[in-house]
Amino acid sequence: MLGTYVAVMVSLYVLLRSFIELLYVLIYGEFPQKKWLTRQFDRLRHIETKKERAGLSRWLQLGSSSDTKLLDYLLIAVSVVSLFFFGMLLFQNEFYAALFGVLGLFVPRAIKKRRQEKLRQIMVLQFREAILSIASSLKAGSSLQVALLRSQQDLAKQLGHKKDRPMLDELEKLNRDIHFGVSLEEALQKFRDAVNQEDVTQFVNAALITKSRGGNLAEVIQNTTMMITDKITVQQEIMVATAQKRMEAKMLTFMPLGIVLAIMALNPGYMQPMYDSWVGSSLMFLAALMLVANYFLGRAITKINI
Repeated sequence: MLGTYVAVMVSLYVLLRSFIELLYVLIYGEFPQKKWLTRQFDRLRHIETKKERAGLSRWLQLGSSSDTKLLDYLLIAVSVVSLFFFGMLLFQNEFYAALFGVLGLFVPRAIKKRRQEKLRQIMVLQFREAILSIASSLKAGSSLQVALLRSQQDLAKQLGHKKDRPMLDELEKLNRDIHFGVSLEEALQKFRDAVNQEDVTQFVNAALITKSRGGNLAEVIQNTTMMITDKITVQQEIMVATAQKRMEAKMLTFMPLGIVLAIMALNPGYMQPMYDSWVGSSLMFLAALMLVANYFLGRAITKINI
């Protein structure tokens, strides 16, 4: 009797602990650290991430308007209700269905984070095209100011009427500042701080240092451009190489759910013994948490930064 009671308490603790850590992953995008000192360093790194997001907020548009917030609330309500009913179908237990529905609170954040990652990739690719144009103009004998303007024109021709063009928007603002009398150095610094991306910072710093110390600007920009473009090319090759593994991780996540739903539809009585006691519902809930954790773990493993 005592052993059964202990087993029940341990099972509940494991379920609640797993659910709490899963919520932590959804909120912070990382696994919780166990040591207090490590957590403090992570907070310092998180501050830098917030600064970066603030710098990119102009073109990411992460829920600043009232219409966007209203849409977020509507999306949260729909997600919570949908996941609750899906949990009732999967667990046939109101408590676990309610816990599963809580995950719907983080759906807007997950969508925005995915959108943010997509825009970052677009930003990097557009920046590669922009600096290649700048390097070509400088090599032909143009000044940096003229090269920036030609880069904007070349990028505008390439992108046409595409909806997502963050780098072109930033270049237009940079050239507009220069046109209205802002010094080239100050305009480049504002451009660097607004984008706040590693490759952009490296490029702008190289240009500013070379101009201040009187070096060969065309040669320095050419070398910096080659380094940055090689890095971006390697990143794209890594994404292509890991595409199959990302798809496999998604299949491993959603295939068990598909099998369970197919069994429920074809032979409902086959799964009924699982729900005759709370143990079966608990195991189903634990399995669902493991599948969700598998999805995020698979994304973390296949996300390689250089």
